[in-house]
Amino acid sequence: MALIITIANRKGGVGKTTIATNLAVALQNKGRTLLVDADEQRSSFKWNDYRDSKIDVISAHKNLLDVLESKVKEYDFILIDLAGRDSEAFREALLITDKLIIPTQASLLDLDVLPYIDEQLKKVYIDNRELKTYIVINKAPTNPRSSEIEQARSYISDYPNFKLLQTVLRDRKQFRDAIVESKSVLEMQSSKAKDEFNEMLIEIL
Repeated sequence: MALIITIANRKGGVGKTTIATNLAVALQNKGRTLLVDADEQRSSFKWNDYRDSKIDVISAHKNLLDVLESKVKEYDFILIDLAGRDSEAFREALLITDKLIIPTQASLLDLDVLPYIDEQLKKVYIDNRELKTYIVINKAPTNPRSSEIEQARSYISDYPNFKLLQTVLRDRKQFRDAIVESKSVLEMQSSKAKDEFNEMLIEIL
C-alpha cells in the first residue's frame, strides 16, 4: 500500500510545485513513485515532459479518490501536488493522505491562511486520524539578520495541529534553476539548496 504525501496550501506562490518535483525525484530513489498533478496549470506534468529520466506522472484535478483507488497498490509512494486554492481535490486528498506538507513563506500575508487550513484539518481528523501535518518555511530570506523566520515560528506555534519542520528552505537560485532544467536539486552539483532539501527529507520520512 502506497504512502500518500500531499503538498498543499490555500495560497499560491509558496513553492508547492518546486517541493513536489524535488520530492518526487527523492522518493523515486526509494521506491516506485507516482506524482499526481492535481492543478489545472499542470506545472508538475509539464516539468516531467522535459526530463530525460521520466517519473510516473498523471494529471488529475477531478474525482481524485476514484483516480487513485487503483493506484495505491501499484506504488510505494504517491505524491499529490495540489493547486493553491480551496477545491474538491484539496478536501478529497486530505481524506486519504498519510502526510500533508504545507509550504509557507515567512510573511504574515502567507501565514494568514493557516487558521483556515487548521479548521479544515479539524474536520478531516474525524475521518483520517492517522494524518500527519507538517509546515515547512520555504523561500525564506537568505539574509541571516532577517527576523521573519523567528516571527513565523512564533506565529505557527499557536497551531498545535501543525508540526513545524526545523529545516528552512531558503530562497536559493538553484531551486529555480532546477525547475527550469526539469531537474531536482538532488540531481545537480552540491549546493546549500541540496543540503537543505536532504535535511527536510530526513524530517518527513
